[in-house]
Amino acid sequence: MKQPVQSAFRPAADAGSAPAHTGSFGLALLFSSILASPLLGAQAADSGAFIVRVGRDTTAIERFIRTGNRIEAVGLARSPTTVVRRYTLWLTPELAVERFRTERDGAAAAEAAGPHGGAPPLVAQFYLPWEVALMRAVRAGRDSLVVANGENRVARELRRTGSEVTLLNQFDGEMRARIDDRGRILGITIAGGSSVERVRWLDFDALARDYAARDAAGRGMGVLSPRDSVGATVGGATVLVDYSRPALRGRTVESLAPPGAVWRTGANNATTLRTSRSLQFGDLTVPAGTYSLFTIPGRTGWTLILNRQTGQSGLAHDPAQDLGRVPMQVRALSAPVEQFTIVVGGEAAGGVLRLQWGRTEAFIPFRVVS
Repeated sequence: MKQPVQSAFRPAADAGSAPAHTGSFGLALLFSSILASPLLGAQAADSGAFIVRVGRDTTAIERFIRTGNRIEAVGLARSPTTVVRRYTLWLTPELAVERFRTERDGAAAAEAAGPHGGAPPLVAQFYLPWEVALMRAVRAGRDSLVVANGENRVARELRRTGSEVTLLNQFDGEMRARIDDRGRILGITIAGGSSVERVRWLDFDALARDYAARDAAGRGMGVLSPRDSVGATVGGATVLVDYSRPALRGRTVESLAPPGAVWRTGANNATTLRTSRSLQFGDLTVPAGTYSLFTIPGRTGWTLILNRQTGQSGLAHDPAQDLGRVPMQVRALSAPVEQFTIVVGGEAAGGVLRLQWGRTEAFIPFRVVS
């Protein structure tokens, strides 16, 4: 049975660390359409906005106005480049979705009837559907909410304590939402250090122009947890590690890789180790081939897990596929490492695998055996 794995939850690359290309002609057209929209006027009586952050960095914004039975929202995501989307919902008096419309980068709008049962469809980075679902649940006095993820209606159990509810998002990450007596979201804390903050209003068009200008100047946010690879030739063996590199962004290593829990050792798809010859890690022999690499962080030592399954999400660790587990040593680094880094190096008696993040380095020597 597959077990959940702690996730860095999509941390973004450092601003300016990866060149990003600015919005297209379609993005400019959509900016123009937004400028003509009442969404950019003075704040309406029934409206709001969300700011989405990963650690200390803003990764998305959205703003919405309720007019009668319609909610019109506009949202912006910054990674890998600035993308603007519109999302409109038409609701029944019971807050069921009768129909909805989406639009991206000025492309033709797509409109459809609401899903069976009126569940709000999850769209891109928008948190508005979660608010509508929570408002429905609070109004009906239910201990679960229902959202539509693609063609599927998904029920999520709620655990409520006063004004706070806990539930799982579409990625099975825990969200703790503070809500008012109507179920409107006041703020959300998400596992891995992401957050959503409700604000009364924001100047969406000015922010959109600023983020697009950063893209054009090569200072955009770039790819989320960019993929990288490192390798070395050790004792005639070619050893290569392929992984994604989350950044701390003001968070702690412990919040992203909790001690005692299996960690994906990076982000996105599972980290892989490929070797052209058999290696010995401690008392574990690793035949030539490709393996997924997981770890269990600890206060005084880490555990390295080599797993036979490959090509899966880093959140999908199947312990039945483990080749084996071996202890890693830990030492403190003299200078903090912002972006998760793996190093494969050769030494006199063989090689060493190093995992560096924050002020922590977990490492394990290995040698070629055949």
